[in-house]
Amino acid sequence: RVPAMPHPVVVEIERNYAEFKDILDSLLPENAGQYALLHDQKLKGIYPTAGEAERAGYAQFQDQPYSIQLVSRKPIDLGFYSYAISQG
Repeated sequence: RVPAMPHPVVVEIERNYAEFKDILDSLLPENAGQYALLHDQKLKGIYPTAGEAERAGYAQFQDQPYSIQLVSRKPIDLGFYSYAISQG
């Protein structure tokens, strides 16, 4: 059986995240706590809230994949989903 290929959106999000990790050190001093918008592995903007980043991403890219990342070194709290993983 041939292994399934990753969905193109998943691949794009993973590439954007890799770029985000590469530029995080340069973003932190002035943008900590804000949200980075990435598309095609390029930083497209920094926004004060996730909602503003989402609106900007949709306005610019509509049905194309884009990513939003919190500019922070802290792990992201996934809320309910973080409890789905065994803590034991």
